[in-house]
Amino acid sequence: MSITLTKKDIVWNYIGTFISLISNFLLLPFMIIFLNGKELGLWYVYLSIGAIVTLFDFGFAPTLSRNIAYSWSGANRLKKTGVEYSTHSEPNYILLKKVLITCRWIYFLIAFTALLIIISFGTFYIKNISNELNNNEILYSWLIYCLAVFLNLLYGYYISLLRGIGAIYKYNIANTIAKIFQIIISIILLASGLGLVGASLGYLSYGVLFRTLSKKFFFNHNNIGYKLKNIEYRVSFKDIKENFRIVWFNAWRDGVVSLSNYFSTQATTIICSNYLSLEETGIYSLSLQIVTSIASISGALYGAYQPSLQAAYVNRDLNESKKIMSIVMSVYCTLYLAGVLLFITIGIPILEWLSSDLVLNIPVLLLLSLYMFLSKHHSYYASYISNTNKVPYVKAFIASSICGVILSTILIGIVGLGVWGLILGQLFVQLLYNNWKWPYVVMKKLDTNPLKMFKVFILATRSKLIKKSELI
Repeated sequence: MSITLTKKDIVWNYIGTFISLISNFLLLPFMIIFLNGKELGLWYVYLSIGAIVTLFDFGFAPTLSRNIAYSWSGANRLKKTGVEYSTHSEPNYILLKKVLITCRWIYFLIAFTALLIIISFGTFYIKNISNELNNNEILYSWLIYCLAVFLNLLYGYYISLLRGIGAIYKYNIANTIAKIFQIIISIILLASGLGLVGASLGYLSYGVLFRTLSKKFFFNHNNIGYKLKNIEYRVSFKDIKENFRIVWFNAWRDGVVSLSNYFSTQATTIICSNYLSLEETGIYSLSLQIVTSIASISGALYGAYQPSLQAAYVNRDLNESKKIMSIVMSVYCTLYLAGVLLFITIGIPILEWLSSDLVLNIPVLLLLSLYMFLSKHHSYYASYISNTNKVPYVKAFIASSICGVILSTILIGIVGLGVWGLILGQLFVQLLYNNWKWPYVVMKKLDTNPLKMFKVFILATRSKLIKKSELI
């Protein structure tokens, strides 16, 4: 079955991304009001450790999403590299059932392993950096946060399932409802004086509701649940083993890439907490959260179109791929620039009005914005390459992340550049290769360049406007 993006998918994708972005900003004033500087800094350390743990899916999420898309597009069978192209338009439900059951086993093992590690090593680290705070409250909040992370990992494959079948708007409806619920719960609990315990419970409520809704939406989409249930084929352990072998071939590569991306962005919070105070860590992490949010909403259209790009590859439609990439990357660049300017002119004064102790360094924020823009920019192009079920950029991502962390640590710890060192170390390393290499590879494959891509975007926008005016 072909995966065609509808207006409803695009609208809900932006709503979902916008709600995710706004939820952070809506919660931020309450975090600032009801948590002190040390607690706020510690909360960002929680989030950073949680981000590490989510990497335990080790690339299965994007790999499974691709294979679900292949199954849904009618592929005959899965392959380690490339794909056996579709010869019909109907979904391959037997293949879909095999992948689904494989997902369940994989994510159970991932979640259980991750829980054991964060309960042991994570707890030790949190206790080590929070000596000045209430130990009982910190312990309770941390254990609740660990439970939330476990459940998020256990049922995380439903995100891949919804994206794989192109149910973008249903995924974003689930995300929107769960985020709104988290905001309400978190605000009530923070205002009740529960501090970090309240924040952790709010995060837990989001994960439980989001996964519940995602599961319901997936099985109700085009009667998938009914059709899978009525398939007489029984998936054997041999099938699971074979699917795991195929999926693992690229999953570990995607996992290494995710790990590299983590060390290139979120790991800086861990480095920061070792060399700077919790208050300084909180301010830096807040800046990182802001530019990451801007990048997320700016690149939301790519996420919406990714199943369509995967389907276009299965159906060997290069022109469609070129058109989609031209539109999504032009939108990303435009929205990112606008988002950064809006935050500097409007967002910063609002945050400083909420708390006189919160002082954001605009030059540092601008440098961080540049780094994040370039990082996400080349990541989207690399992601396009992965739609072909090939991951040639693994070594470059690994080398860059390791060198970036080492250089950043030297600049902040030995040279004494502080936060500037964190950003400059990562930026310099990425500029040497990844920032330009993968956009160049994709543009060469699609026979285009930034100017041509922007022209395609303008023509597509103009065409839509003309159609609307004719309807009016």
